[in-house]
Amino acid sequence: MKKRNIYIAAGMAAVVTGIGALATVSFAGTEAATAAGFSDDFADGDTSGWSKSGGTWAVTGEALRQTKTGATLSRQFVGLTDWADYTVSAKVQPLSVGAGGYTALVARSSSSTSFYRLALTGANKVRLESVKSGNATVLSEAALTVSASSSYTLGLTVKGNTLTGSVNGASILTASASAFGTGRVGLQTYNATASFDDVIVKTTTASASSPAATASPTKTATASPTATASASASASTTASASASASASASASATSSGKFETSPIGFGAGTTGGAGGSTVKITSLDQLITEAASDGAKILQISTILTGSGTDQVVVSSNKTLVGVGANAGLTGAGIYIKKASNVIVRNLKISFAQAPVDLIAAQKSTKIWIDHNELFNDTSHDKDFYDGMVDLTHATDFVTVSWNYLHDHSKGSLLGHSDSNAAEDTGKLHITYSHNWFDNVASRLPRLRFGTVHLYNNLFTNAKTSGIHCLMESQCLVQNNVFVNVKLPVWTTEDSDLDGFAVISGNDFGGEAPVITQTGTFTSAPYSVTLDATASVSALVKAGAGAGKL
Repeated sequence: MKKRNIYIAAGMAAVVTGIGALATVSFAGTEAATAAGFSDDFADGDTSGWSKSGGTWAVTGEALRQTKTGATLSRQFVGLTDWADYTVSAKVQPLSVGAGGYTALVARSSSSTSFYRLALTGANKVRLESVKSGNATVLSEAALTVSASSSYTLGLTVKGNTLTGSVNGASILTASASAFGTGRVGLQTYNATASFDDVIVKTTTASASSPAATASPTKTATASPTATASASASASTTASASASASASASASATSSGKFETSPIGFGAGTTGGAGGSTVKITSLDQLITEAASDGAKILQISTILTGSGTDQVVVSSNKTLVGVGANAGLTGAGIYIKKASNVIVRNLKISFAQAPVDLIAAQKSTKIWIDHNELFNDTSHDKDFYDGMVDLTHATDFVTVSWNYLHDHSKGSLLGHSDSNAAEDTGKLHITYSHNWFDNVASRLPRLRFGTVHLYNNLFTNAKTSGIHCLMESQCLVQNNVFVNVKLPVWTTEDSDLDGFAVISGNDFGGEAPVITQTGTFTSAPYSVTLDATASVSALVKAGAGAGKL
């Protein structure tokens, strides 16, 4: 057997129900599973169900190898954040170890940088460590000759506050620690290359929070036996993949969203140029001048204004940029909301702004509504020829992005521009995305760092790389969205120093599987919103999103 995610408990009954393309398995009973929770010998040649954070990983010779050299932290995780008492074991072969390097087995990982670790070091030691936010504390260690020509079976048992590390079946290290009560398992190297095989997780108690659940045959367990888990190919790797996530949101079959006259969500209260003068725009130069001017203004554009490819319209506070009719906007130019507040961009077609210009960008700005626009470029150029479609960075805050049609592009929407910008972005970037249609946009739908984003009733089609990407401890609430032909529809790991958090409910993932490494605390919107029923989202959004639909 190549992968096993079979969890059986005496006295447990399973009920399977289907809703649309989704199936749900609900377990009833009082006894927790006591069978092995997970195993993977990589004989099938893939890492389905695992989530990578750093390094170069590939299955070679029916083993998982990490081959990136240098002072790099490389990690793979699998399992659930609510796993409590268990033993994880694996065959580990260090292939090369540099200065300060190690090869390790991880248990109770609450994030990509917080866990317990059993490590074989290049200094011929085996160490039992507690790692919190990347800072390691040695709990216990012993001398052990570590050879690149040898394979070691490492075992790490976590039971209550007791940790036990074993090598080749012999218990060598014990310690007491209370930093982490639950978490995933993982494999890790630092400044080392290594081979891993025969990963096995077994429960150590009959605890309901131990690794016991049901999942698809090629995916990680999705819940404890007293929870509800997805049993279709679209099963999430998070414990709360099908949990209800909004106390304040209800489902409805219809929506009046395309007729909204003010924003719903984090951008609520944005009025733009209301109360100011109305200016009819006839040229790009005039738009550039008026958009940057002082005072409240409504700037009406009734034709397509053409720029050089890298022109930018810098927008100051209290402005509305609005298209008149179905064919108004910019081509070869982008909109840049800079250190401004209270801005509306509505009913415009914006296209073919070349890098480094984004179609719409905001920095150090607040209270923005981006609504009913059509944003597009093409996919015939290199992915870096154009930049972003909607990029909100440098502590931009309280934005609603609604009813837009974004298509034919590589990089969709970036929220937070850098892993190193925590000081500025933490506590900012509150963004709502609703009723947008992303079609043939390869990735960043959006990609989020640090902020808090609510995505509901959006349609995502034909994203060849990835969908919603939550990183750097950002919080994502993802509700009643539809994904069609979207790889990794929602994921919270890879490509950044820290994973993000997500809570998902009511989504149609189209047969694909989200990868949720950390369940978030953002479980309900802080504003009143009525969710459209998931089954109606595709038709509603296609009919209402984009310019000319007001």
